[in-house]
Amino acid sequence: MLSVTDKIEKHETFTQVGELLEDARKFFNRIGNAAIERKVVDMAIQMREPFYIIAAGEYNSGKSSFINALLGDNVVSVGPTPTTDKITLLTYGEEISSDGISDHLCRISYPLEALKEITLVDTPGTNSIMREQSHLIEDFVHRAELILFITSSDSPLSDSERMFLEFLRTKWGRKVLIILNKIDLKNDTELNEIITFIEKNCYKLLGFEPKILTVSALEACRAKTSGDIKLKQKSKIEEVEEFVFEKLDLAVKLEFKLSSPLRFLLGVFDELKQDLQEKVALYNTHIKSVERLEARIENKKREMREYILKYKGDIPLVFSRLKEKIDTFLSYNMTTRMLIATMFAREKIDERFKRDVFNIANPLSELDRIISDAVDYVTRNTRSLWEMAHDYIEAEISRERRLGSASEGHLSHHYEDRKEELTATLKEHSKEYRELDAIREGERIRSTAQSGLMNFLIIEGLAIASGIGFTSLFSWGGPNLTVSIFACIIAGIGFIIIPKKRRTFRRELFKRVDALPERFSDFLTSELCKVIDRVIENIGNSMASYRDHRWAEREEVIRRSNELNDLAERAKSLMRKASQRS
Repeated sequence: MLSVTDKIEKHETFTQVGELLEDARKFFNRIGNAAIERKVVDMAIQMREPFYIIAAGEYNSGKSSFINALLGDNVVSVGPTPTTDKITLLTYGEEISSDGISDHLCRISYPLEALKEITLVDTPGTNSIMREQSHLIEDFVHRAELILFITSSDSPLSDSERMFLEFLRTKWGRKVLIILNKIDLKNDTELNEIITFIEKNCYKLLGFEPKILTVSALEACRAKTSGDIKLKQKSKIEEVEEFVFEKLDLAVKLEFKLSSPLRFLLGVFDELKQDLQEKVALYNTHIKSVERLEARIENKKREMREYILKYKGDIPLVFSRLKEKIDTFLSYNMTTRMLIATMFAREKIDERFKRDVFNIANPLSELDRIISDAVDYVTRNTRSLWEMAHDYIEAEISRERRLGSASEGHLSHHYEDRKEELTATLKEHSKEYRELDAIREGERIRSTAQSGLMNFLIIEGLAIASGIGFTSLFSWGGPNLTVSIFACIIAGIGFIIIPKKRRTFRRELFKRVDALPERFSDFLTSELCKVIDRVIENIGNSMASYRDHRWAEREEVIRRSNELNDLAERAKSLMRKASQRS
């Protein structure tokens, strides 16, 4: 003949619950929750074991006497002080035997037919449970199909009892049958008041209306020992026996057997679902925070690139001032009168050129200043950006480590300051404008001035010689107008030579000067932008790595949440099917 458990296993819903438990076990294994995985395995094993019924209550509630009365023998110890410091499993056995399983767990076998289908779990008093015992009790609570909660008529629903009931109901959602013991100490009126008190408080504090059975465990034990039928009826132990051993028929036991793991799963799912939702919200906050920081960095990049255009505009001004000084100098000094005067002066034209032009508007020193300022601006601001991003990521990582979560993404602890390298590169490239060196340009203007003056003197000498020669040759005919005109023309040509030399020198020098600003300013801004882009890219890569890691974590949590929702829907559907069968 099949046992009740064997009959339950024949039901389709039983198989489906078993499959759900296996899928849930795999899920918790994947997410690394070993504690819940072990509990799921226990639930799967427990489904094929006899019914677990837990007896709980304060040590002075008469719990041990009640168990003895239910079994019809003094199986567990009874006393005025806590006598049960272990969790005791009461199972069926051909003979009475007891063996210790661990320091806080033992097994007693007893030849009671009802124990073939039921494992009765006796627990320490709720007001004397130690830390180690509380973990063990919790392990058994999630496996129990029914809780027999014994409370005493002389102290119904004490604080520790209410806390234990709330724990049972809110965390595990277990079926609870309240046994009101020691009814022999109260009259009917007092008992009715106590029952009403229990019902109201259970509904008010715990949110459910309990089923309450009354009993006098002391009278029940005496009646079974003496065979006193009237005393046994008065103790009301028969009503409890009938409910526990007879009214829990196959349909009810099927519901309990199936609903126990399903309630456990739904409770765990709800708790984990809340945790996953909080994680998704947290990851969303992190991602938005990173995106805001990236936007700030991008804005700063644009601001820096726009600012360095100022330096690009400063470079033509340097050469513009130089051209003004050159123009002024040439206009005043590159004249016939001044060049002739220079021949007899101590200070030569190249020395005046160097003093009056390059000592006032020297492009070398001006451009070096612009390079230094620009490089200082770029390196100072890129360092500031790097430190801002570094501090943000380090702060996030430190905070997550305190919360016990791992994270990835970091910036190098050392900022690569390339200020000197950049300055050297720009100054090396500035050799293009070093062709405007004061000494070289002084030598050029001196050479031009000497050449122009020499040409002037030669032509003027030629004009004078021509005039004198032709005048002597044709002196017999008197002054010759043609000869005079010819001499004047030659002399005039001489006076044109120096202005022409000045214009040629000015045009050639200005051409070189005008070509330099655009070439160098383009190079300057290009090199500075490269530095900005390189630093921003490095920061961006680290920020993107951190953000992408957060994205991946969030997507994984969302995937887990979706999988969890699917499991929860299956559990709810099976819970409805289990309820319909009952």
